[in-house]
Amino acid sequence: MDGDRQKIENRLLMALAGAVAGAALWVLSEHWTDPGIDPALFVAAFAFVTGYATVALALAGPVPLARALWVALLVVVPSTVLLSVAGFRYEVSTEVLDRPHMLVGWAILVFFATPFCSVWAQDRSAVFSYAQLFETAWTLTVRYALAAVFVLGFWLVVFLSSALLELVEIDVLQQLLRTDWLVFTLSGAVMGLALAVLHELRDRLSPFLVLRLTRLLVPVVLGVIVVFLAALPLRGLSRLFGEFSSAGTLMAVTIAAITLISTALDRDRAHEVESPGLRLATRILAVLVPLLAGLALWAIVLRVTAYGWTPERWLAAYVAAFLMAYCVLYALATPWARWTSYIRMINVAMAGAVIFGSALWLTPAVQIYRMSANSQLDRFAQGKTEASELPLWQMHNDWGRAGRAALARLEAQADPELTDLVALAREAESRFAYDRGALTARRPGRVERLLTLLPVRPEGAMLNPSDIAGLPEFRLEALIDGCQRSLPDGRPGCVLIRGTFMPNAPADAQGMILSRVDEQQVDVTYILHDRPQAPRLRGAFDPLKEVWPTLSVEDLTAALDGEYSVAPSGVEALFIGGHVLAPGD
Repeated sequence: MDGDRQKIENRLLMALAGAVAGAALWVLSEHWTDPGIDPALFVAAFAFVTGYATVALALAGPVPLARALWVALLVVVPSTVLLSVAGFRYEVSTEVLDRPHMLVGWAILVFFATPFCSVWAQDRSAVFSYAQLFETAWTLTVRYALAAVFVLGFWLVVFLSSALLELVEIDVLQQLLRTDWLVFTLSGAVMGLALAVLHELRDRLSPFLVLRLTRLLVPVVLGVIVVFLAALPLRGLSRLFGEFSSAGTLMAVTIAAITLISTALDRDRAHEVESPGLRLATRILAVLVPLLAGLALWAIVLRVTAYGWTPERWLAAYVAAFLMAYCVLYALATPWARWTSYIRMINVAMAGAVIFGSALWLTPAVQIYRMSANSQLDRFAQGKTEASELPLWQMHNDWGRAGRAALARLEAQADPELTDLVALAREAESRFAYDRGALTARRPGRVERLLTLLPVRPEGAMLNPSDIAGLPEFRLEALIDGCQRSLPDGRPGCVLIRGTFMPNAPADAQGMILSRVDEQQVDVTYILHDRPQAPRLRGAFDPLKEVWPTLSVEDLTAALDGEYSVAPSGVEALFIGGHVLAPGD
């Protein structure tokens, strides 16, 4: 009976703690935009309440609730101070809460520090024990995940019950759903109750099953990575690094691989993977992951070289650097007989490094906004970036005091175009509004730019401003980008071929535009200017092969050299490089 009573008391205490946490979060949400509260104070309150609610509930269970409440302060107080300090980078401190660049560092700090704090609270001598840290981290993750599922299930039941009672005109539950403070408080109470019950069932709901299932994915991920790396030389690096999202994908796969390696090696030698096949796959995966991390880092380097630094690229580079450290150390450990023990030691050391790096990220020692602003200003001063390509709206709205100081420096240059764009950045309510206004402001210059870039064939044919003045903005930008992807011989990566492709318009009012889209592919668009409004645009179709073809750089080079013909094929078509191109429907 005493045991049952203790369980009930513990459940009630955890539910009460969760309810208080939920109510505190509701109070924060209610005062999110309250002008009467000092912004710096609100940031501190947000970091403290959110962090304290999360960490205290995570610790409670393995650690008695009373002890968990004060031990949680060891994580929450430093992280609160660091986020508050980060808030001083902005004119209004609460802007930090809208900036993922800072919140990610704060969240990682809390996430990685909590298992250390939990182990310390239970056994101070085992605070660096990998076995204890590993089991604690996974137990916390599984408990929170299952508790969150239970909370969702609770509100699903409430919602369905409300719908059922409304059929007999009883709206009590509907009123509950409309009461924000009650929703927050109940959610917290249910979360606390679920965490208490899950701790009671820890012997039955340990992360053991999750880990055993997860490690089965090692050969699958290894196979995918091997195929990717084998296909990479055949497909070429240009497509891989064509978009910044490639770095994000590579880093996500690297994180997944690191997680799978850690789960396969488990908490100690007694629990690590024993199957020879899985063990070999894990070892090979540890050898290959530095290649993924290296490609991610290289993708970021290429992006920075082409467009300069931004806070997002600094964050990506920061994460990629830590991933590279993880992966290189993993690979260096694999040749040794005790490689599994070494990797477990590496995980402890790197977890400490991540905590330190996250804390450093939030301090004035790492000034990502100032460094980003200086990078963009230097590129502009060196002529590598046009005024219209500068991230002016982001400088004013997202880059804090350093960004606005950079705008003032740009404005002092007294360049008319730049002055107008800076004013637009300050007035625009959204990035979309700024981009739209900037496109409109620079359109005449962009049309003039395309006129100077786009060659016309046959020799002697002309391109008039009226032919392209009505092009949609995205088409104009795409054509300029294509022309600026120069060929190896230095000629533009585009050409307009005049011809009577449609019989209802003269040759000087229509043509086929070939424009480079990457290192290998060339897009083809038929353009017809037979009306005062915007020209008509169509894709190019091959009526013989019945496909919408994509041309190669060799075809573009042939077109610039005049190695093509325009001849009848139903209507007149462009014959080039084995393709027959006619205006599509």
